[in-house]
Amino acid sequence: MDHIERVQAALRFGAPDRLPLEIHDVPGLYDAYGTVDPETVVLVPGAEDFDAIRVTYHWTFADEGKNAEGERLRRDEWGCLQRVPASEQTAYEVVHKPLADPTALDRYRFPDPSVSDAFFARTRRIISERYADRFVCGYVDPGPLLVAFNLMGYSGLLTRLIDEPERVVRVVSQVVEYQKGIVDRFAQIGVHQVSIIDEFAGTGGLMFSPDLWRKHFAGLYAEVFRHIQSHGLLAGCLFDGDITAILDDYLALGPDVIEIMQPNLVGIDKWSRLLGGRAGRRHAAKASVDMMTTLATGTPRQCAEEARKLVAAFHSPEGGFVPISLRWHRPQYAAENVAAVAATFRESQ
Repeated sequence: MDHIERVQAALRFGAPDRLPLEIHDVPGLYDAYGTVDPETVVLVPGAEDFDAIRVTYHWTFADEGKNAEGERLRRDEWGCLQRVPASEQTAYEVVHKPLADPTALDRYRFPDPSVSDAFFARTRRIISERYADRFVCGYVDPGPLLVAFNLMGYSGLLTRLIDEPERVVRVVSQVVEYQKGIVDRFAQIGVHQVSIIDEFAGTGGLMFSPDLWRKHFAGLYAEVFRHIQSHGLLAGCLFDGDITAILDDYLALGPDVIEIMQPNLVGIDKWSRLLGGRAGRRHAAKASVDMMTTLATGTPRQCAEEARKLVAAFHSPEGGFVPISLRWHRPQYAAENVAAVAATFRESQ
């Protein structure tokens, strides 16, 4: 099998000839939320024989100069003003939220996805020149609810979700329409999968009740998955945080691939049981060693042990699993941990 066939076989339970590997830090494409020059990115040692790459659309920025502390300011297409902190511990902070004032929605103009065309023109060229033989997954990050949080603020959205939910749903629905246009552009440049990355949970669970998520938002995510699949692409989704309360609802929406970057929050064994079958259907998984715990604070031995546990939990002779090699940036993980993960996944091939 070639690289593309191997990943397709893994994600569609078609018996890949070996365990494939996806890389997150892709030379020429990875920019860490617009804070790194993609041309300075190098491959993670040990991940050279990769099968899949990810390319992420975040935002299209206009430069807004610097603040008094000399930190870079930038405005995204939603009108949110971001600062890039001097500290390497985080990538950005939203310092102006255009819909924080509840009355602003009536005069707000949502962006058109054509603002992203320059990004997709460059991405098409890089893929054609360097990665034409690899499986390509396009990522939309931030997803619908995280964009809405950026626009309204966390307290603003959560308060309005109780007091005037129709206005919150209006915003999220408009974001979904915009991001469907981003999906269309990913399809036009020839990716094989599109995944949505979103955040409405923390380590303690959902930020609002499961019933509110089911009532107002579940259908919108199902709409996104159907739109991705209408292009003949695999639909993936990554919901950060502890989403235990809505796991069954999440799987019922119909994504083809479940993406897991914090496997210890829900638990690897629990994820394995859930993805093993629901109403006769298995769900494929992509996963990294936990980016908030083991990879961040563990030892190389602990990282290797967790990598083996992920393979044992999700991989089968029929496939079902694509591990992810992750180095990250702002902050960057310890080089010995990153190397241990890549080496362990490679041994499992």
